[in-house]
Amino acid sequence: MIVKKYFCNNLTLMNGILIRQATVQDATMISELSIATFRETYAEFNTASNMDAYILKHFKVAQLEEEIRDEDQNIFFITFVDEVPAAYVKLSVANSPAALQGTRPIEIERFYVLKPYQEQKLGSTLMSYCLSNAIRKGYETLWLGVWQQNDKAIAFYERWGFEKFGAHIFQLGNDEQSDWLMKRRC
Repeated sequence: MIVKKYFCNNLTLMNGILIRQATVQDATMISELSIATFRETYAEFNTASNMDAYILKHFKVAQLEEEIRDEDQNIFFITFVDEVPAAYVKLSVANSPAALQGTRPIEIERFYVLKPYQEQKLGSTLMSYCLSNAIRKGYETLWLGVWQQNDKAIAFYERWGFEKFGAHIFQLGNDEQSDWLMKRRC
């Protein structure tokens, strides 16, 4: 379990849930949260070696510090329940598909909620916050990639008005997996 860390007063209260933008000082907390949520979501469907390879490449503290510092490309938001980090999202403008050119797109690159908090509407609150942030910053399209076998996530995104517009390969260790590309207008 992730313990209370890096709690500060710079929070937004939305639907009774606290949300704040991550800072570089949050990199260790985000690493822990990333690893925990990624394992909860995908470990039963993938080999340990592929999971470990992905985690080692993408969730190292130094890697996350670099991503957080690059505010022109990335923004992270963290949700807290009773001062404990329970979910996070990473928004990115780095690599939009050609099909979205001219639509001022922003990607939900990571969107994870710890299992004990999944029935507390954190996902909906966080999605609403992402949409508000995208609109406030002038983006027109919110998009994401989701594993084609993750029916729960696909259903969640469809409830939020996302629709499929393509597919791409998601590399998990040495396993090429197919993701749906989904989008919605902001």
